[in-house]
Amino acid sequence: MSNRGIKEESRREYFKVLADEVGFSNDDLKTGCLMRIADATEAMALRHTELIKQRDKFERWYNDERKRRWHLERSNAALRGHIKRLKNKQLKGV
Repeated sequence: MSNRGIKEESRREYFKVLADEVGFSNDDLKTGCLMRIADATEAMALRHTELIKQRDKFERWYNDERKRRWHLERSNAALRGHIKRLKNKQLKGV
């Protein structure tokens, strides 16, 4: 058996004679292939979870800005009403 390990050896193309010379059985080579597939799947899953986190962050920012906008609209409406009452009071007092 070589020093490289099952996963690395499974990358090479083998005929039965070469697999016997290295000391790996076909099951070992299949196991190495499955290990590589599992690593690739995990790498894809990392990007997927990163995208989910990013989406959640943008959704949170969007909701925060919507709340802030609603609050400012209500505050402006209240101030407009106050200004209107002051103007009406001033006009009646004249």
